Amino acid sequence: MGINAIRSVKTLVRSPDTRVAEFEMDPGAAGEVHLHTAATECCICLCGRVQIKTGSGTVHALSAGDKVGIAAGESHQVINPGATPSRYLVVQYGGAYDFVVG
Repeated sequence: MGINAIRSVKTLVRSPDTRVAEFEMDPGAAGEVHLHTAATECCICLCGRVQIKTGSGTVHALSAGDKVGIAAGESHQVINPGATPSRYLVVQYGGAYDFVVG
């Protein structure tokens, strides 16, 4: 899988404690393992397939309409395991946005 194969990111909402963005990811791609220190995250699959792997070893397999919540401070990685591009919405709230790799 290729790291950081995000096709596009559209930020829809940005305020001091809320961020909403739509991502499109290439087939077979994986984002960086990261966490958000203060913001809780909700990931909603819009089309295709998305996997969310957490630091605890849990893998959440999402199809269109499925969602998963990720607590602030929990490391996670977004993966497109499919053969077609995926689109997903990320809603981060409850604290200032940051992106801590690792």
